[in-house]
Amino acid sequence: MAFTSRTLGLARVAITAAGRVIDNVVRTLTAAWVKAWDAIVEALTAALERLLTGAQQWPGRRTLDRDHALQGALNDAATALDALTDLIRSQVSAAASTLAQQAARDQAAIIDSQLPPGEQRADRTAFLQRAIDAITARTRQRITALTRPLTRDADTAMRRELVRGVTLGRNPRDTARRMLSNLEHAFNGGLNRALTIARTETLDAYRQAAAAAQEDSRGVLSGWIWLAKLDSRGCPACWAMHGTEHPLTEPGPLGHPQCRCSRAPRTKSWRDLGFDLDEPEDLIPDAETLFRALPREQQLQIMGAARLALFDQGAIAWRDLARRRSNDGWRDDFAVTPVRDLTRSA
Repeated sequence: MAFTSRTLGLARVAITAAGRVIDNVVRTLTAAWVKAWDAIVEALTAALERLLTGAQQWPGRRTLDRDHALQGALNDAATALDALTDLIRSQVSAAASTLAQQAARDQAAIIDSQLPPGEQRADRTAFLQRAIDAITARTRQRITALTRPLTRDADTAMRRELVRGVTLGRNPRDTARRMLSNLEHAFNGGLNRALTIARTETLDAYRQAAAAAQEDSRGVLSGWIWLAKLDSRGCPACWAMHGTEHPLTEPGPLGHPQCRCSRAPRTKSWRDLGFDLDEPEDLIPDAETLFRALPREQQLQIMGAARLALFDQGAIAWRDLARRRSNDGWRDDFAVTPVRDLTRSA
């Protein structure tokens, strides 16, 4: 039942290893996006400079639509985005499969670290394979659905920027460069969404596999603990949820998009498991105590001035920092309670 230093160390190593898998996907996708943009920017630049030479105002929609060079460059961009979408699906699906397999191994080690010495259980990973395969398949389906609009939306954004135009300067090249900056931002909008999908869906696959592994060991478990990375990058909701205990049947942790939190299994007490032994001390750190001990600068970075002022005044409690919300087309999550709602309830 006690979370020893070994238990916490294993949980920390597990989520760090998962983070490395995700970071590799992020680097691959980012590099591919940059390479794709570099491949089309020359054609876009040439088409725009030619259109703007001698122009007294930004070309109208009809002129833009009839320019074969510009439309060819935009079509090349759409083709590149299609290829990038395929890359997202393959990279994220592979990462999700890897993390689902890893989760089963991680949970077994974390559970064993809480049992009396010499009482480690036999490896039961093989019994989880069917569940892991189902989780991987569901994740692949979600990734396909989530990435389907990326090409369409980025292409639409680029064409919208062209129609909107920019103020003409004296030099067509300078004007084209300013428009290219707008087009690059629209093109990279797909990347930002892709990275959110990659981080969120792969971690969710890891969490679902962890839940399946915990369910497989329900005979020795009392529930699971929400563990957050208690650093300056953590949001107030993650800090507030850290250390909370949940039943095995509850999914989670239901973190916000790109949340780095994890679930760690908690065993029943040694005496409940039939061992007449005294357990070591539980070492799960108290997040509120740790937060109060942080330098003021870090507290502000995590919580923000208005929220921190309410907390310092005692107008809100630690548990008020997180609230569960429903999201259309996605699962529920625990997010930071807006300051306006905290002020209203204070």
